[in-house]
Amino acid sequence: MTAFLTRRALLATALVAPAFSVRAQSFPDHPLRLVVPYSAGGGTDVVARAIGRDMEETLGQPVVIENKTGANTAIAADYVARAEPDGYTMYFAGASSLVVPPLVTPKLPIRPMDFAPVSLVLKQPYALGVNPEFADSLDTMVKKLRADPDKYSFGHTGTGGIGHLIGVRLMNATNTKMVSVTYRGFQQTVIDVITGRVAMTFEAVNNFLPFVADGRVRLLAVSSDKRVPQLPDVPTFVEAGYPDMVVESWIAVFVPKATPRPVIDRLNRAVAHAVDSEKFKDMAAKAIQRPEAGSPEDLGALLQKDIDVWRKVIAPLNLPGSN
Repeated sequence: MTAFLTRRALLATALVAPAFSVRAQSFPDHPLRLVVPYSAGGGTDVVARAIGRDMEETLGQPVVIENKTGANTAIAADYVARAEPDGYTMYFAGASSLVVPPLVTPKLPIRPMDFAPVSLVLKQPYALGVNPEFADSLDTMVKKLRADPDKYSFGHTGTGGIGHLIGVRLMNATNTKMVSVTYRGFQQTVIDVITGRVAMTFEAVNNFLPFVADGRVRLLAVSSDKRVPQLPDVPTFVEAGYPDMVVESWIAVFVPKATPRPVIDRLNRAVAHAVDSEKFKDMAAKAIQRPEAGSPEDLGALLQKDIDVWRKVIAPLNLPGSN
């Protein structure tokens, strides 16, 4: 009976493999879905729709954007991870939705290894924003923090979120202590920075632009390894002697882990075409984002690097839900 079942299993595998290969060769032959873990109209959604429109032209099939919010992005991640691994369901995710949540809450059922990398889309630096009266440079700010531990506070939009964790990284890098204050959104956070209720906040650079333009917020540093061309007067943390503060937001395309490599390669070429378009580059430049495609292996390496870096930051915090 065992030998019969083994032969039967081998026969089934032999029959399925060619069929799967044929489907991969004809890919795509019907509409695709690009799942976004955030609400429609937000920054990630806008980028996803721009990429999707270009991919439609390259692939010859509609690319439908599906916004699936909730559970700190876990709903969208679970939806894609459980989808058929045929390339028709893609996940538009970054470190804030794919790397950090499982490290903060290990009990989440979704892990980065549940997905296969397709291609990076863009990177975007964070910035440290303060009330102009609080400090005129990073050096001045650090001296203040060291002189009065726990006197000053930084605002963010959630414990275990990127804004909170960058604040922790800054305290680690500068050997300082601050009070962590949680807000429901960036708008309220930046208002309290402007009024002086909190000393600083960390956010994607483009979100600061309206407040920087009218002088209500000063950017002391950006988290990229090089200065942002659109803000040439704002130094990097690296220039100030804090190389551990190099951290960038990124967005990329993933698919379920068992997706065939020929399908992944087809999607990779389509994403690269979209990222390299002048229209997308212009849109990204206005938002201080850096378009950057690459191979699945490049994205896989970036993913693993971020996992290693953020694990070292998160593990010592013993956050609620991390045990």
